[in-house]
Amino acid sequence: MKIEDLRTRLVLAITLGLGATSAACGSDVESPTPVKDASTTTDAAGTDSGLLDAGSDANGGDLDSGSTDSGGDANPTVRRPFLVDGVLRSATAVTRADWVRERSTVATELDTATRVALGKAWLEDGLQEHASVAAFARFAMQLLAVGAPADLVEGAHRAALDEIAHAKACFALASRYSGGRPLGPDAIRIEGTVRELSLADLAALAAEEGCVGETLGAAIAAEQLAVTTDPEVRRVLEKIARDEARHAELAWRFVAWASAKDASVLSAVDRAVERALASARAMPIRTLDIDADAWHAHGRLACIEARAAMERAIEGVLYPALSALSSHSPEERRSSPLP
Repeated sequence: MKIEDLRTRLVLAITLGLGATSAACGSDVESPTPVKDASTTTDAAGTDSGLLDAGSDANGGDLDSGSTDSGGDANPTVRRPFLVDGVLRSATAVTRADWVRERSTVATELDTATRVALGKAWLEDGLQEHASVAAFARFAMQLLAVGAPADLVEGAHRAALDEIAHAKACFALASRYSGGRPLGPDAIRIEGTVRELSLADLAALAAEEGCVGETLGAAIAAEQLAVTTDPEVRRVLEKIARDEARHAELAWRFVAWASAKDASVLSAVDRAVERALASARAMPIRTLDIDADAWHAHGRLACIEARAAMERAIEGVLYPALSALSSHSPEERRSSPLP
């Protein structure tokens, strides 16, 4: 999908939201992903990859198998982040097969460093897609709490189902690059994640998770797809890019609906967007000692490429969408037909 097409879709979604009556990294891995498993079995390619034995700490004990909070500076991702008080939350990884969409051929043609890096990258994506299921489940309940139109609630539930499919596909790819060992998520912590929010606070959260997170994510996924030649990865990214664009539309439709009910929502959304962009832009530019051509072929962007894709989406999609959201006067907003 071209940036121009995504911009057009989001501006249309905002227009629909304003008039709703009710009736839809960077890609590089910054650090190893914790995996809890008692086994030390060598993977099918004959190497103990480091991904598979990352489940114990320096003292030999198992890492916490619960969910993790990953700090305030989040990389741009291709999914809706699950934010709790501005901090990303996700599960850790374990050996399990029920979150793997389907077993695929083990990738043995890659050099070890590139294969291991791909396994870590797709595992991290799987964990974040899994966290997105929680984000949309929470969003659906919060929509009900503010009396949102039925189609927005339905869209949140459909998006959660999309994210389950994305997670299974990413875990399948992680397993593919990790010697065939099935990998999936452990339990995710949910304490402190659901509380009653004002309309403005909910719009701010949706702006961070959806208007920024998924708008940039859809653009990055499209650029990942553009460099991918591996057929299996292309199938995964085609669905992710298509679905994330639709999820971004849902977020913009909601904040448009919320701002039509209460024009003061706009300032909360603006502040939230500024916070989210500052966090995304704070990510460090890292490099990996891998085969760059293979990295592209298997669906990944270098961190500097993801940053550039993010900036293009900010200028070409996000700012125009914000402008469309803000272009209606308070009087026009108050006169918009609402449920």
